[in-house]
Amino acid sequence: MCISNKIGPPVEGEDFFGREKEIRKANRLLDSNHSLLLSAPRRIGKSSLAKRLIEEKKQQGWKCVYIDLEETTTEEGFLRLVIEAFKKNGIWKQLTEGMSKGLVSVLDRIEKVTIGGVVDFNIGKREEQEDLYKNLKELIKHDEDTFIVVDELTLFLGILNKSENGAEKVAFILNWLRSLRQVSKTNVRWLFCGSVGLRNFTTAMNLGFTINDLMEFGLGELTREEAEGLLSGLCKSEDMEMSEELINYTLDKLHWNIPYFIQVIFSKLAEEYEDEVTKESIDIAYNKLCSENYLSTWSERLSEYREYEVPARQILKALSTQSAGLEREAMLNILMTGQDASKVEEVDYILSKVLEMLENDGYILKVDSIRTFRSPLLRDYWFNKFVQ
Repeated sequence: MCISNKIGPPVEGEDFFGREKEIRKANRLLDSNHSLLLSAPRRIGKSSLAKRLIEEKKQQGWKCVYIDLEETTTEEGFLRLVIEAFKKNGIWKQLTEGMSKGLVSVLDRIEKVTIGGVVDFNIGKREEQEDLYKNLKELIKHDEDTFIVVDELTLFLGILNKSENGAEKVAFILNWLRSLRQVSKTNVRWLFCGSVGLRNFTTAMNLGFTINDLMEFGLGELTREEAEGLLSGLCKSEDMEMSEELINYTLDKLHWNIPYFIQVIFSKLAEEYEDEVTKESIDIAYNKLCSENYLSTWSERLSEYREYEVPARQILKALSTQSAGLEREAMLNILMTGQDASKVEEVDYILSKVLEMLENDGYILKVDSIRTFRSPLLRDYWFNKFVQ
């Protein structure tokens, strides 16, 4: 078995490896008419899993749509992506006799939407906005098995929230999406996934009710067998010899065996490969990763924490110096440095929020009363980048 080593973008077709248990579970839920919220830390393979599900559902005769909201930052852009994706995949109803003038008008304008063109929908006024979204909702076919994946919804909503009247726009879109899922006897199923937690985001904005109908679907690291198979398959793709002992040595070193980490360390091994892989070459590859930019997105994405970014960085910096981890009291003392003692309750609340966010996003984990970096690789990167 040969697998192409594609670092970063979602993998599809023969390059998708493992996740058989998760695929079976997701299919069971979709087949029983559930819509899903794919909850998992960044870089763990959410988009790849979503695209594999699309492949399988297409084979079963479902209509499938994939919408990547990382491509837009505005409500107009959101509408354009939705309209183009639905039109391309036959989600809209066809023009029929007896159709209301409003729906005819919207269908006519949808027909004029082309790649590179301009969406001529006026969403400036509240009444026109509500009427437009209502018409779009009524145009969707709900009597055919349909699977719609919306990727990076939270990332888009977070950017939209910073715009003028952002909170109102975010609430409107979330409520509209919920209304699409609540249509009686609908055969349309949805999957929302992304690198930022949608549940964290909606809770923070008091909009948790807009996604309370979604079935939570978790995605963890690869099983040990899957991780071994992936690394072995990558070696075969480059005609590299790597013994079972060295494969296990590599995976033990990574500890958190997510596809991305396996792919990036393999890329370093492949760069320097001559005749054989050794423990020394694995150590060298690992150390290079700790000082290069493959993991920089983990730092960059902390900007999405907004007012919690600084305390999150303080906690991660401290944890990177303590491989054994820290207890909560020690972390509270770190955040209290330079603060008046009267602020301890406020700081303790901030700490609770930060720890919850860092755990949900895969930076850290809690074992008993101790919190540590989930990944030694990420911990060592953080130490090299922000401490050393």
